[in-house]
Amino acid sequence: MITPEIIKEASRNLRQNMTEAEKVLWEKIRAKRLWIKFYKQRPVLVMTENSMLDRYIIPDFYAPDNKVIIEIDWSIHDIKEIYLLDLEKEKLLKNKWYKIIRFRNEEVFENLDWVLEKLKEVY
Repeated sequence: MITPEIIKEASRNLRQNMTEAEKVLWEKIRAKRLWIKFYKQRPVLVMTENSMLDRYIIPDFYAPDNKVIIEIDWSIHDIKEIYLLDLEKEKLLKNKWYKIIRFRNEEVFENLDWVLEKLKEVY
């Protein structure tokens, strides 16, 4: 399936406007520094049994070969509507065997070594 241009543009925009926490973590995980290839803000098509519900999700970091997704959450994720949307996306991804790992901005800034150790435990 061909990715729609609007999704490609959204991905490009997210890559060009990464949060500071995303930039810090990206420097550590890019280019297989954790023995796994991650991409930043790459669209993932989640096919559902009801194709009317098929949708693209753009995770912060994605390792397609290992089906690992990393999300970095900041204060906006504390808003109820955003939190519920996160739960919905996570459910769709988990139904397709993706492993989702979430960190808070503060964890990346204050305890990056711990974050990297947690990531190594995934695979």
